[in-house]
This record gives sequence, C-alpha cells and structure tokens, in this order.
Amino acid sequence: MFLKISKNVYSSFLKFVLITALIHIGILIIKSFKDRGLQDLNYFGILDLNAFFPRITQGILSNILSIVVMAMIFSAFLVWSFLKKSKQAE
Repeated sequence: MFLKISKNVYSSFLKFVLITALIHIGILIIKSFKDRGLQDLNYFGILDLNAFFPRITQGILSNILSIVVMAMIFSAFLVWSFLKKSKQAE
C-alpha cells in the first residue's frame, strides 16, 4: 500500500516538474522572440550557472557550448530510451 502511494507521489512530482519546465521554456522562447535575441535560451543561463561562474552565459562560445551540451543530454536520453526498449523486446 505504502509503495503504491509512494509511486503515485513520485509520478505526480515528475509530471509537475515536467509541466513547470515546459512552461518556463515556453516563456523564455516568447521572451527571446520579443527581445530578438537568443541569450535567454542559453542552457547555462537557464540552469543559472552564472551564479557560480559569472560570465559563463556571455559570448558566442557559450552559446555554441550550450547547444552542444543540450544535444549531448538529449542524445544520452534518446540512446538510453532505445536501449531500454531493445532490452524489453528481448
């Protein structure tokens, strides 16, 4: 019983985090169009890493690395998903 409740709470929390993140990204995209710049979509800025590394969100290199990091994270989840499905099919 407790395990089922725990799974429901966990599932609900994950869905909450996902919808909040999607709303946040949507707002950033709208703001980016309004300001006519891509600085708001820098992944390091979204993570607020500039609190620890003050100029990490500045410059073209930061924007390129931001895109590369996002692509690597997306690719890792995609590969993990394919591997998980292929193991289930066996």
